[in-house]
Amino acid sequence: MKTWFDWMDNYYLPQPQPEEARPGETDRILALVRCKAGLPAEPNPRSARPRRLWALAAAAVLAVCLGTGTLASGVFPWKSVGDFFGADAQQQAADLGMPGEGLDLSQTKGGVTLTLEGILDDGATAYIPARLTLEEGQYDPALSYSVFAVLNTADPLENQPDGVGCQPLEDSDLTDTTVPLMLTASHEGLQAGEEVRLEILAIFGNTEADDGSTRTDWTWEEGMTFSFTLPKSQPVVTVQAPAGTVEPGTGVPIAQIRLTPMSVEVIFGEHPEDSAVRVTLSRVPLTLTFTDGTTLALPEGWEDGGARSAEGSSTGSATFDGPYYAVGCRFDALVDPASVTAVTVNGVEIPLS
Repeated sequence: MKTWFDWMDNYYLPQPQPEEARPGETDRILALVRCKAGLPAEPNPRSARPRRLWALAAAAVLAVCLGTGTLASGVFPWKSVGDFFGADAQQQAADLGMPGEGLDLSQTKGGVTLTLEGILDDGATAYIPARLTLEEGQYDPALSYSVFAVLNTADPLENQPDGVGCQPLEDSDLTDTTVPLMLTASHEGLQAGEEVRLEILAIFGNTEADDGSTRTDWTWEEGMTFSFTLPKSQPVVTVQAPAGTVEPGTGVPIAQIRLTPMSVEVIFGEHPEDSAVRVTLSRVPLTLTFTDGTTLALPEGWEDGGARSAEGSSTGSATFDGPYYAVGCRFDALVDPASVTAVTVNGVEIPLS
């Protein structure tokens, strides 16, 4: 079952505009969002990444209000991470030097309590298990709830960071008003030990139609801000592809492979204007080869439970200079990057050593 943020994680894949959106509604909401966030009325096309415009048509205005949270050291919630990366995630993370940190940060506003249980970092993405608790009058068990936020440093407008993704975790008690979630936040340019702010912009209650489209029926926009430090993580393994390497289905050059214990990302050295080319790249077959000769084929499409993501820029980013299109895939279990000898992109093998 896809939530609003399952679609958001794949914002470069063409999606239908919700039938409920009125003419001009997307432009109106985007203008209000940028105003509330303190951004220029019109984004600079040379500096801002393409955004998930279609999905904002289903959202209400996002408001950022600073607040204070209650901080207490806690045990890292390995069970929640196990829902994402398997029952052995705790031991695997320990072996990889990724201890994770318990947070137990909590705030309540407008009948909503959000608790950040902990943070586990793979060097590129922070995984933050969270609990969303709604007062009885706010909670509707028929809705799927999603949190929209940004992770940034003290200056939230410096890099205009991407939104935080959100996916539901297994809920053992559907009658409870507490919803377990996993926030996933990219943090380009941020370092372990650096203090960061997670700004909660809005929370949505969503309904999925039979055709797979998502409608937002409830919105909370009180705003919260949590401050904490990024925990220890492994450095991202970055390998340049040999000059002239291209993806055979599209002819788009393959520039880099980026590997972490939790995911692999292929950086294509172009930002295709053709949406059909972007869709093809976002579904390109990926395979890992390990030192023992075994292989792992990764999901081939955005329909696979949000395991895939895709994004691009015509100007570059903190980790790649110049136009790029990136396709990433999250693993179902933690992987030791040292055990991976090659990544194969649609039949093209790129050695990692």
